[in-house]
Amino acid sequence: MTVTYTLEVSRARFWGFPKLLVRWKGSIYRLMYLEMTFFLSLFYLIMSIYRGVLNEQWQRHFESVALYCREFTLTIPITFVMGFYVTFVAGRWWQQYMNIPWPDRIALQVSAYVSGADERGRMMRRALVRYANLLAIFTFQSTSTVIKRRFPTIDHLLEAGLLTEEEKRTIENIHSPQGTWFVPAHWFCQLCTIARKEGRIHDDLHLKSLIDEMMAFRSQCGMIWSYDWISVPLVYTQVVTIAVYSFFMACLFGRQYLKHASQDTSATNSLDYYVPIYTIVQFCFYLGWLKVAESMICPFGEDDDDFELNWIIDRNVQVSYLLADTLHLKHPRLTRDLFWDTIETDLPYTAATSKNRKEKDAFLGSTQAMNINPKQSEWEVDEMPPIGEMDEERAEAGLSSLNSKTSTVVEDDVEGVDADDADDASVVSCSSTGTELKFKKRGRLATLLLGSSRQTLFSKSGSKRSMFQRSTDASYPNLDSNSQDVSDQDDVTGSNSNQRVGTPLSQMCITITLSSQVSVPPMVLEESDVDSTGERTLTQKEGMVLAARIKKMSRTEEVAEPEEDEDCRMGIDSSQTPLCP
Repeated sequence: MTVTYTLEVSRARFWGFPKLLVRWKGSIYRLMYLEMTFFLSLFYLIMSIYRGVLNEQWQRHFESVALYCREFTLTIPITFVMGFYVTFVAGRWWQQYMNIPWPDRIALQVSAYVSGADERGRMMRRALVRYANLLAIFTFQSTSTVIKRRFPTIDHLLEAGLLTEEEKRTIENIHSPQGTWFVPAHWFCQLCTIARKEGRIHDDLHLKSLIDEMMAFRSQCGMIWSYDWISVPLVYTQVVTIAVYSFFMACLFGRQYLKHASQDTSATNSLDYYVPIYTIVQFCFYLGWLKVAESMICPFGEDDDDFELNWIIDRNVQVSYLLADTLHLKHPRLTRDLFWDTIETDLPYTAATSKNRKEKDAFLGSTQAMNINPKQSEWEVDEMPPIGEMDEERAEAGLSSLNSKTSTVVEDDVEGVDADDADDASVVSCSSTGTELKFKKRGRLATLLLGSSRQTLFSKSGSKRSMFQRSTDASYPNLDSNSQDVSDQDDVTGSNSNQRVGTPLSQMCITITLSSQVSVPPMVLEESDVDSTGERTLTQKEGMVLAARIKKMSRTEEVAEPEEDEDCRMGIDSSQTPLCP
């Protein structure tokens, strides 16, 4: 019953929309011609009484009432009320159409996921799509007068072939105060589970996809049912109806021609209009607006512009059986297409469309046509050096602020440790291979090494380990026994010598950079004591000794290679692997 005129307005042309005014089916005339006839009949009846029956005195009383009604028509905000109401109803009308369930997606997935060329496999596929269609039909049977007239009872569905005798008895034996329209969705899910157990659905993901698709289909049916249950608030409809009908009731008196002149010339009609032309136009606007909302508020009825549910049901049943059964495992033979060896698919045009062919280049964006001045495209900042490349001068310049910034962390972390613990501390030799200890301004390695919290590198609890603890004790098993005492115990303190800081010796001997401006929060990781490289892991005291060495060097501004004194060596014999490669 949907009236389609898209082809007639596919091209804007002279007298395009006015041509639609002569159509009768689905037109505004068909909606309101009875109301228009009744209104004009009352208008002319009142006119006849006023001019032929009433005497002059009563005519003046009538004119007073007519002037009052004329003023009343100017105070009703009918345009405001009708605009919001029709907008709301039109949006609701379109949302109901968007929630009409279509079984195409379910049928495609059933054909792809439910395998089996035997009779049972075919029965399963046809039953699955039939349950989906039966769910939609049960929904429309409860919400649409058209479908209710077509399938009044469940016996009609049995006779139509949409139900079997056993399924009919099953539904009749279900006693639920909430109805049984959702039962086919349950049958669908159960049958999918059986197909999975039989191996006809090869993967659990396929089973989940089928059930998810049915859940979406069931949600659309539920939305249709909800729209039928929750209507537009009655008070809103009543307000709009009262506003429209009271307006035109006032027009029956206020738009009459008044014979006697009034003191207010603006309220006197100078011409005798036997046909109220503009009143009729207003009637078409406002009452037509109301009738449009009335026809759209329930699109599952029998109006001209209501949805074609009968056609939708017939189409869905045919297409679902076609996809799930007839076309199952049937497809054309694979061949090379016409554009196999080229990327330019120059499709031909007919003579009717040759003028629409565009020879210009493809659209690549509106900014492609912009021309930027080369002078304006230059950078306004200085050229930055590559990351990681620093000269000695910049390193020395960054060392000036090292004493006041970066050494604070070491002072805070080694503060307050017993001297007895310092006696057992060890010093690591970092100059056995001539490795140069450099301090660079922009580096962050030492910041990560020293940390900015007492809960990381020098944690007394021992529950957390540093991010550098990735070496193994297997490489240097005798390190603790051969370590020497620290000569300057005033600078180094600590506790729990068996705890490991987690810093490999090779990492302690690489080029270390300290930042005087950037404070990087430490990262604490729970990791094993063995690194993939198999390096020795420092104990906590050893790490504190090395940190003290760094602090001492920063105080004395020793940028060059540190001297190999006795305080910087570990007690390791020559047979062992050197600590600093």
